[in-house]
Formats: sequence, C-alpha cells, structure tokens
Amino acid sequence: MTETLRTALDNQLLLNRAHRAAYRGELTEAARLLDGLDASGAATAYSLDLRARIAAQRGDLASADALWARVLLLKPDDGDAQAGRDAISRILAGGRARPLINPERVAALALVALGLTVAIGVPQLASLELDPEPAVPAAVAGAVAASSSEQAEELRRLHEEQEALAAEQQEADRELDEGLTAIEAAFAELPGVVVERRAEDVRLVFEAGVFRSDAVLAPEATPLLVEVGRRLAEVEASTAVIGHVVAVPGGRTSGGSTVAFARAQNAARMLAEGAGSPLTDFVLMTADQSEGPFPDAQRNRTVTLVLTPDN
Repeated sequence: MTETLRTALDNQLLLNRAHRAAYRGELTEAARLLDGLDASGAATAYSLDLRARIAAQRGDLASADALWARVLLLKPDDGDAQAGRDAISRILAGGRARPLINPERVAALALVALGLTVAIGVPQLASLELDPEPAVPAAVAGAVAASSSEQAEELRRLHEEQEALAAEQQEADRELDEGLTAIEAAFAELPGVVVERRAEDVRLVFEAGVFRSDAVLAPEATPLLVEVGRRLAEVEASTAVIGHVVAVPGGRTSGGSTVAFARAQNAARMLAEGAGSPLTDFVLMTADQSEGPFPDAQRNRTVTLVLTPDN
C-alpha cells in the first residue's frame, strides 16, 4: 500500500470515527477527533462543516462561525455554511449571550452510513426562548441539516480514487512478485551460486572467492561468470555488480576502494560476454570493506550481484 493511499484511508477512518461518536451523542469526542484531523492538515470543507455543526449544537457560536468561515474559503458557494454564518450574525447583533441551543437538550445525531452525511435534529427547538426572531433558530437548524449531495459526491470520488490506487498497487506487487520469481528460477540450482530473494530484488552470492588477488579473476570463476551472464540475458532485470575487498589491519574499513571497483569491472566484463550485451548495461558499485558477504577473507575477494526486475 502506498503512503498516499494509507494516509487517505487513515483520514477517512478518523472521519468515520467522528461520525460514530456524534451518532452516540458524544459530541466532545467527535469534536476531538475532528480537531485531530484539522491539526494534521487534512481538514476538508466537509469535516470543517461537521465541526461547525457540533459547535453550534453545543452553543459555541464563535467557534461555529469561524469554522463556517473556513468552509467558505474552501467552498465559496456553500449555502449551508453561509446560512449558518448569517444566522449567527443576526443573533450576535441582537446581543444574546445565551447559547443558541441548550447543550443538555441537544437531540441525537443520525448517521446515514452510505452517504456519510450527518443530520442534527432539534425537536425541542421551538420551546427554547430565542425570540424576538423565532425564524433565526430555524435558519440555524437548516444550516445544521444533512450535508449536501456535493459532499456525498466528493466522498464517492475519494473512494473511487482509493480503489484505483489500491488496484494499481496490487498490480505493481503482482508484477514485482512475478519478476522476482522469474529471476530466482533462472539461477536456481546453478552450482557455485547462492540465490537470495529479498523484498524488491534478488542477490547472487558466489560460494567461493572470485578473485585470487587484487582484481585478477580466479581461473574457475571465469566460466561461472560467463554462465551467469548467459542466464542474465534470459531475464528482464537491471544488474548491479558490487565489488568487495578484505579489510587489512591498519587500513580503511569503509568507503570502498579502487580494487573493489576494478573487481566489479572485471566481473562485469565476463557477465557482458556471456550475456552478449555491452558493459554499460551493468551498474558498477563498491561495498565498504566491512560489508563482505562472508566471515572469512578468502571468500570475500568477490563480487555480489543485485538483480532488480525491470517491470
């Protein structure tokens, strides 16, 4: 799963948890979850609108107004957010200090699961003393009504994008697995070579030292490298040839060496001969002196190959 997909799914899960908390009447918990979404920089017009609705239900008109203002910055044509701000403006202009809605008499939140919209009902609204403008609470109640179809469409598009990303990742994983399997099979049971399949590549390690001294190939290593090259031509992979050296007392233990690079170069020549390809097809690298594949010095006079599927 890609990081983008994982983040999108985590944010969607957080939003769903906020809805469930609101459904249970746990407005404080719902607000806390939505605050977390905002703090992570993942707030949307939809999540900010839900926060504003909860703030209005709790009588925190200043917060509700500020949140709806942010909604309008993201969606200037959001009629519900504008209606909420207009209603709050009229209430504050009238000098009311009391909350618009008594938090102790807030009705339950109803979650429409598939559409992921929340409606906040206020059945006792008429009994609250909100005169002299009885129409004002109705305006706020309208702003606190179900989310618009545009919000549902936004979520639908998000889900489609998530499904597409998941499908792409699944296909990429399948192709990688097939590529690694093909490479692994090409070198299976090749005497003198150990095949190590890893998460994203296959490493080939030679059981015996490839070089006698310096960058001079051992006689028995030459035909083996040519055979490895022949098999490389049968797979679709990029090949890195990594030269190794033995750390000597008092010498450097890191940073590679010219000997290690010369070994990689000479081994690559034999691989290219077997594959019938140019030397430039191979990436030449050196390993630190302390990164030999074996515990003994003789076998570390060698190279290792890292094969990465091209698909």
